[in-house]
Amino acid sequence: MEELRDKVYDWTSELINEGKLLQGLILMLATWNFANFRYAMKTFPLDEFEKSLKKCDFDYFNDKNFEDTNLEDANIKSNVMRIYNELSKFKGVKYVGATKIMHFLCPKFFVMWDQKIREHYGFGTSAEEYYNFMNKMQTDYKEGKFKDLEKGVTIPRAIDISNLQFSDFKSE
Repeated sequence: MEELRDKVYDWTSELINEGKLLQGLILMLATWNFANFRYAMKTFPLDEFEKSLKKCDFDYFNDKNFEDTNLEDANIKSNVMRIYNELSKFKGVKYVGATKIMHFLCPKFFVMWDQKIREHYGFGTSAEEYYNFMNKMQTDYKEGKFKDLEKGVTIPRAIDISNLQFSDFKSE
């Protein structure tokens, strides 16, 4: 049975693909990052957030795939960390929401995390730690540590689904 959470993933992607970027991201933050976002909803600076999204320049990652990109490249590292820092400064987004936004805007490149996944792998919340997490996920992927990845989704999403065993969102 498909979970509502999976439908929200699809709805968020559809809204973004239809050009309704803010609507899609707010839907995602309100459902997939609700532990954080619910406290910021009344005062969330939507205009500032929209400016930050433009400042992030996600176009840099449009032609990059997680599995093929050399994450050791200094430009890749600096851009990953710059975007993460820009997004995680928002109350209601923070460290979990930043990775989710990054994934939804570049689903072939960014892997999401949540607190439990991050803690399982022993990472903190800084941009450097997220970059190191991406490196670990890529190494683990290339070494075949993710068995039976879900078909029909991007590699970063399939890794996220595999990591749900460590997540706050385990299927019951």
